[in-house]
Amino acid sequence: MTETTINIPTSPELSGKASFIMLGTGFDEIEALATADVMRRGGMETYTVSMSDDRLVKGATGQLVIADMTITDLKPELIDWLILPGADIDQPAVNPGESIQKIIKNHWDNGGKIAAICAAPALILGPLGIINGKEATGYPFLKDEFNRHGGIYSDRHTVSNGRLITSNGPGTTLEFALAIVRETQGKETETALRKGMVIQPCGCISTDDCHCTQ
Repeated sequence: MTETTINIPTSPELSGKASFIMLGTGFDEIEALATADVMRRGGMETYTVSMSDDRLVKGATGQLVIADMTITDLKPELIDWLILPGADIDQPAVNPGESIQKIIKNHWDNGGKIAAICAAPALILGPLGIINGKEATGYPFLKDEFNRHGGIYSDRHTVSNGRLITSNGPGTTLEFALAIVRETQGKETETALRKGMVIQPCGCISTDDCHCTQ
């Protein structure tokens, strides 16, 4: 068997604020990587962060992804948006340890911006009190868990409340990412992205079923 050597780039050195997408074992690849793609297309400095000390992270469908950096490389003071993809309820990606919980909670308490999708709003933000009393959304099958933590569950696919953006799951990822771009870069950038990526004014096929945010 022939061995193949892969040269992994060193972790980036940041000089200013950026957005960070957290990757834990079992993370949903669509929710994480498509979001990173759209944000970068929108001109946002965006990096993936392994939630462990290993930059190689295994996703929900078995894809191996090399994160831009590990959690030990992350400097909380440089976080603009903190992005939390979903995962199955028993996976480390939505069951972060105390040190990561502290980063998330401190970022929020200090006025930071958070975007969470699928299971992450109920399973990560819920126990930290971040969705308590707020209209938000997440994976529909976790609605009871969402409500248990005081969240006001919305049937919209994506809910944007300034510094908190939440969304349903893999199928709403593009709307989720575009909401982050719109909140950060403005409506004109979002509109240009939609045109370039051939995305309709909302992600729904039929207006009869549309629950998207506008």
